[in-house]
Amino acid sequence: MSIKTITPEDVFRLNQESGGITIIDVREKDEFAEVSSPLAENYPLSTFVVGSFAKKRDKKTQLFMLCRSGKRSLKASQLLESAGFESIYNVEGGMMTWETSGLPVVRNK
Repeated sequence: MSIKTITPEDVFRLNQESGGITIIDVREKDEFAEVSSPLAENYPLSTFVVGSFAKKRDKKTQLFMLCRSGKRSLKASQLLESAGFESIYNVEGGMMTWETSGLPVVRNK
């Protein structure tokens, strides 16, 4: 197993083609509230409990990890990989690249 990378554009396209994917944004709640992908769920890395997360998810489900720039999401990806998740993608450039790519965002939730 290894953590793969994917561009924000490819994540968005894949979501449209498949009818829905699981995007996990590991930024803090205030960062997520300020600007986020409308497709993402927020699980802040600072309070991320892999065991609790794993109980709610199939370890074979594809997970697309997102943060501001890609560093925190990589750390979360590594934690999930250690817990046995099999298909993890780190979104390259995070929300910074997502937003500059012109993909949909939600502001001030």
